[in-house]
Amino acid sequence: MRKIAGFCIPLAALFLIATPGLAETKWRLEMFGAGTMPLEKNFQITPPQSTVTLNASQQFSFGARGGVRVGADGANRWGQDFIYSYGSNPTKIVNQSNNSQFSFTSRTHQFALNGLWYPGGNGVGKKSGAFPYLTAGVGGTFYVLSRATVNEALDPSRGGLGQLHNENVLDFNAGGGVRFKMSERFGLRLDVRDYMSRAVRYGLPQTSSDPKATVFPVSGVFQRIEVSFAFVIYF
Repeated sequence: MRKIAGFCIPLAALFLIATPGLAETKWRLEMFGAGTMPLEKNFQITPPQSTVTLNASQQFSFGARGGVRVGADGANRWGQDFIYSYGSNPTKIVNQSNNSQFSFTSRTHQFALNGLWYPGGNGVGKKSGAFPYLTAGVGGTFYVLSRATVNEALDPSRGGLGQLHNENVLDFNAGGGVRFKMSERFGLRLDVRDYMSRAVRYGLPQTSSDPKATVFPVSGVFQRIEVSFAFVIYF
C-alpha cells in the first residue's frame, strides 16, 4: 500500500497541472471491452491455525469486462477520463500442501478517475491522427459474491472457508495506450494498464489468535493487468 500512496501525490499534482488546460474542453464517449488477468498471490497458513506451515495460493483465470468512459480533452497535451466497467474473474484458492481448493467467481464493479498526458498533443482541433498517451488514476472496485458462493464457503464439505462477504477496495491504476481519430466524429482506442490495490480477503481476517478462526493471510499489493479496445464518439 505504500507504493499506492506514493503514486497518489504525483497524481494529484497531475490533475492540478491539467486543470488550466481543460478550459476549452472537447468531450468524447467511449464504449470498451477488456480482458483482465490478476496476478497470482502466494501466502502461508501458520500457527495457531495450523500446527505446521502450509503453503497456499490465490489463483486466477482470464476474465472479461465491459464499460464506458466519458473523456474530456483540453488544449495541448492534457485530458481526463471517468471510467465505469463491470466484469468477473474466476478465482481459485489452493492449499498446495494437500491439494484442496475452493473455486468461485466474483463479480466486480469498477470506477476510476484518470488523468491523461499526450506527449505529442491530444488531437483537439484535428480531424484525424494517432495520439499516444500515458495515464494514471484512482478509484474503487466493488467485489460482489453470489449467494451460492457464500453458502459453499460455509459448507465444510465443499469450501469450509467461513463467512465470506462482499468487499470494496480503493485502487490505483497506471498505463498507456493510443487513440486513433478516424474522423471528426469517430475513432478507436487501445489501452493497457495495471490496477493495484491492497489484497482482497472477502471479509476474512488476515490473522487471528484464535486457533479455530478462519483466516486469509494474503498480503501485499494485488495487481490486475487490463487490456482494452474502445469505440470512440467525439462531440
